[in-house]
Amino acid sequence: MEEIMKSLPDSELKVMKIIWNNNRKMSTGEIDAELKTEVEWKLSTLQVILSRLTEKGFLKNEKVGRINYYYSVVDSSKYTKNETKNFIKKMYNNSSKKLIASLIEGDDTLTDEDIEELKNILNRSK
Repeated sequence: MEEIMKSLPDSELKVMKIIWNNNRKMSTGEIDAELKTEVEWKLSTLQVILSRLTEKGFLKNEKVGRINYYYSVVDSSKYTKNETKNFIKKMYNNSSKKLIASLIEGDDTLTDEDIEELKNILNRSK
């Protein structure tokens, strides 16, 4: 039976992307420092988000002295695949073919080389 994974709101996804991209345990301060380039949250906002992600089972934390370190227990590729499946189900009635068609119809930027590469990918997935 396939595990059902909840979609994350944008704020939680921003935090997860930072942790996934760093691929290591990160302190609240380190996460906050990286977020500063994107958002202007108060530290308390970040702490609430980290708490939610921990409750949802996306993160675990480890306290070293007075510092909390967070690390991912959900693989980013697993989350991405789950989100893609949900998107295809909702928007394209579970049809990957309809999704692909909508992406390439009217796309005049595809080169012959791009089309050949897409054909190879589709042939490998058989």
